[in-house]
Amino acid sequence: MKNKKSVDCVVVTYNRLSLLKECIQAVKNQTYPIEHFFVIDNCSTDETWKYLQSIKNEKIFPIRLHKNMGGAGGFNIGLKTFIKQSISNYVWIMDDDTIPTYSALEKMISKLALIKNLGFLASNVKWKNGEAAIMNVPGVPPVWSNLAEYNLIKIKYASFVSLLFPRNVIKEIGYPIKDFFIWGDDYEYTTRIYRKGYDCYFVNDSIVEHKIKYNIGANIYLERNPKRVPRYYFDARNRVFFVRRYENKRAVLNLILRQGFFRPIKLMLSSNSFKMQKAWYSFKGTISGIFFNPTIEKVEK
Repeated sequence: MKNKKSVDCVVVTYNRLSLLKECIQAVKNQTYPIEHFFVIDNCSTDETWKYLQSIKNEKIFPIRLHKNMGGAGGFNIGLKTFIKQSISNYVWIMDDDTIPTYSALEKMISKLALIKNLGFLASNVKWKNGEAAIMNVPGVPPVWSNLAEYNLIKIKYASFVSLLFPRNVIKEIGYPIKDFFIWGDDYEYTTRIYRKGYDCYFVNDSIVEHKIKYNIGANIYLERNPKRVPRYYFDARNRVFFVRRYENKRAVLNLILRQGFFRPIKLMLSSNSFKMQKAWYSFKGTISGIFFNPTIEKVEK
């Protein structure tokens, strides 16, 4: 390939060692090689850090965080590391439960010549049975098919499950909002890029598997794990901030009423598991979102 583009990989991991090992192997097996592999250990409490220290590979750079910064903080640190410690043209980011097929990166790289003003590329994320991963369905603008014959669909946001960013875009746009902690940081960041006028695409033939237990999105009504219920505070809070930033006042009011008042009432009147906790976190997160004003960090010159 002429004018070969250099690519780094950033993976954020937390207490999922078996998946991390599978992810690392899948990245190492890519038909398009990476230059550096930054693994962000998000304050794991299992054997992850011990394993990362034992790896003898000059391309793999493990980075230990001393507190759990959530997915948002992990990717924030990962992109900062890429900018400060590498000169590669692109960075490929993913969670540790993302298992890319052997040509996933090559398929994305092969599309670069078709796009003049690239913001980011997103892989086609599948669940274990080959269906689309519901949690990772990107948003499509009204005009989306100009490059469809090349397996490219124009999109306006995507999740942090196999995305390719050019260095110049990160330097202009800045970093993901670490204060989001979890949920919504990826949609805010990719929307920020799209709204800046960049062309962003879903790459249909760049396929990865997202190894989540159930093929569902973040749905407070369907949540069955009591340990995950508090996370919906961040979901509610971050959604309000997102709508405040990117939509109009009517949309903000509608969201506040829907998830801050109508949803808690509906939950309380239902037979839903942990309904009081769910109602509380939805209400609390919504009210918090009205006043939430996180910092959007720029790249230092």
